[in-house]
Amino acid sequence: MDKNPNTDFTPGEVAGQKIPLQKFKDLSSSVGKFFREHIEELSRVFVLLIIFLVLIILSPNFVKVANLLNVLRVASLNLILATGMALTMLVSGIDLSIGSVIALSTMMFGQFFQEGRSIPEMVIGIVGILVISAVVGSINGLSVAYVGLPAFIATFAMDQITRGYSYYLSKGIVFARFTEVFQFIGGGYLFGIPMPVIFAALLLLVVGFMLNKTTFGRRIYAVGSNKEAAKYSGINVKQTMVITYMLSALIAGFGGIIYLSRLNAAEANIGLDFPLQAISAAAIGGISFNGGKGNVFGIIAGALLLTLVTNGMNLLGIDSDWQMGFTGLIIIIGVLVDRSYAKKKN
Repeated sequence: MDKNPNTDFTPGEVAGQKIPLQKFKDLSSSVGKFFREHIEELSRVFVLLIIFLVLIILSPNFVKVANLLNVLRVASLNLILATGMALTMLVSGIDLSIGSVIALSTMMFGQFFQEGRSIPEMVIGIVGILVISAVVGSINGLSVAYVGLPAFIATFAMDQITRGYSYYLSKGIVFARFTEVFQFIGGGYLFGIPMPVIFAALLLLVVGFMLNKTTFGRRIYAVGSNKEAAKYSGINVKQTMVITYMLSALIAGFGGIIYLSRLNAAEANIGLDFPLQAISAAAIGGISFNGGKGNVFGIIAGALLLTLVTNGMNLLGIDSDWQMGFTGLIIIIGVLVDRSYAKKKN
């Protein structure tokens, strides 16, 4: 007698209930499809788990709560900066000026956070940093979208201009000894969780929602994938690029406020390596330099991977020169893996 696929059951039980054979096959097919579609993201999770396990074996101190919180705290700044950098990379651009933008804005408004200043003055300083960052980002976007400068040239030139003006404004001055209220932003805890981690999580939620659930997010991917096709589909490509660069710098300014608060000091040479760190995390996380490819999940994986490796090497006492070499090797491997996935899809 033939078996009815809707009444036959698998030998075992799933979640305590017997499931019809056809439904079991459908479930298996769905799971397989999910793994195939998300193989890149899952591979990064697998790498993170391997590194995590290796560090546990090599250094028992790694799994201490204090160290894990420190890993998250350190990763949070790079997560924030990489999120802004990823936006420009999604439109096939780049922003090399995020570090100097932070330096300029903090030198202009760092005095508003020093001891003796009131909370309203602190708010003015925070708003000032965000406004200056957004203005510089908009200039970057205008230079790329309307003037037609390559993103590398436009943002590198802006990096030099803003860094030079930061040195001019500083005249060797370092703003330090900030108010306790401002220090809480980057050094405080909420329910045992470092504030930078909370801010990074909130930012990732907002940007993730924007990219996946809003019209503007879809425009970013469309512009990065094919500018001409996006233009003919009715998207204002130039406007989208300007807003994207503005958001990138605004996010950098937000990260700068958190870093400034944690550092408890402001000086003109702040953030020299911020662009490279952000680019590294985004690239390892699967954000394509060609644009139109990548997501927030990848940014999280990239930033965590870099931070875990650095933290592990510190715990193992590996020389800092070797650490730089390992980091460079990881970046190369990450980009090569992404290219191999891209070739398979094509």
